[in-house]
Amino acid sequence: MERSSSSMSLGLVLLVCSVMMAMLMGSASAMLHVVGGRQGWDVPDNVTFYQDWAKPRTFGVGDQLIFPYRPGSNNLLVINKEAYETCDMRSPIESYYMGPTIIKLKHVGDYYFVASSGRHCEFGQRLHITVKKAPGSSGAKFPIKHH
Repeated sequence: MERSSSSMSLGLVLLVCSVMMAMLMGSASAMLHVVGGRQGWDVPDNVTFYQDWAKPRTFGVGDQLIFPYRPGSNNLLVINKEAYETCDMRSPIESYYMGPTIIKLKHVGDYYFVASSGRHCEFGQRLHITVKKAPGSSGAKFPIKHH
């Protein structure tokens, strides 16, 4: 997808602000995971992009996920496993429309995220992660520390 320099600049500003906000809200051992890295939260070029992004990472209780997207340009739904598998967005657990969105991982277990715009979910804009009691880790991580 082609993006203009002004939208990329806006995206970078939003990302930096969100990272700083998350750092202020986080705990001493939490990790901040920027979902999709440079891709952000958008329709990917391949349907396995977000699962490939998540595969080498460990997600721990207290970690935070930041879904970088512009307000009004995208959305984020938290759904259950069955809805995730079929891209059924009729009964979301939580809905977010004013990105970027920061999700704090509060419990051990599976989390399922999708975008409900058009056919974004079917085109691969969805993410499943498993949260463990172990500390989170990532190839591109930002430790969240209090001074």
